Amino acid sequence: MKESPIFHKLFEFTAWVIPLTLKFPRAQRFVVAEALQRVTLGAHEAAIRAGHTKDPVALARELDAVALHLSLTRFYLRLAHKLMLITLKQHEYAAERLTEIGRLLEAWKRVSAAKKVATGVVAE
Repeated sequence: MKESPIFHKLFEFTAWVIPLTLKFPRAQRFVVAEALQRVTLGAHEAAIRAGHTKDPVALARELDAVALHLSLTRFYLRLAHKLMLITLKQHEYAAERLTEIGRLLEAWKRVSAAKKVATGVVAE
């Protein structure tokens, strides 16, 4: 079975974020770095849970969780840039990757919603 591109993109982004945050100054490693790692990993974990669920309501809930984690990731990246923990180039790279992941997520949501309508499942 071929893996959806969103999983690959999330994995690559997470693999980029972790080493990036390890370079943060010691004082920020346990604040901004830890938070950025947590929400990035959380997005990937929620996507994995969504990929394993058969329940359309649970799927919608997990996809919303992915979206929330991506929004939090954007916030922490903006904060890291403002605090000069990452460069403008790194921030731009991250923003591009997150936009790409967001598009894939929205496509997944549209397909999921269409399947719910086709099967007559109503979300809570």
